[in-house]
Formats: sequence, C-alpha cells, structure tokens
Amino acid sequence: MSEQDQSAWAIAELKKLKNADNDAILTGIMKVIADQQAEIESLRGSMEGQLWSPNSWKKDQDEQHGK
Repeated sequence: MSEQDQSAWAIAELKKLKNADNDAILTGIMKVIADQQAEIESLRGSMEGQLWSPNSWKKDQDEQHGK
C-alpha cells in the first residue's frame, strides 16, 4: 500500500468514526494527515531534483576544496 493509499485509508476510517462529540478533533487529525501527505509529496519532488550523480558529486567536492 502506497503512502497516498495509507493516508486515504486513514482519512476514510476516521470519517467513519466521526460524531458530534469528536467532530472537531477528528477533522483536525484528518487535516494533519492530508497536510503531511502534501509535504511528503513536495519533499519527494525536491529530493528527486537534487539527486547527485557521481560526476556532480566529484565536481562539488572539487569546488569545495578549491580544485
């Protein structure tokens, strides 16, 4: 099960548990789960754009060491 599927499943299950007494709490929890999933997807995209190849790593190392 992917992270997105896990988040969707958790939110769906929490919706089943909602009632007048716990509505605000469960709504907040579902928002946190959705926000975290959005953050994970954003970070994943950023990380994929920053992956270094061995050549770019060596170039960065040379630049840091003044070569």
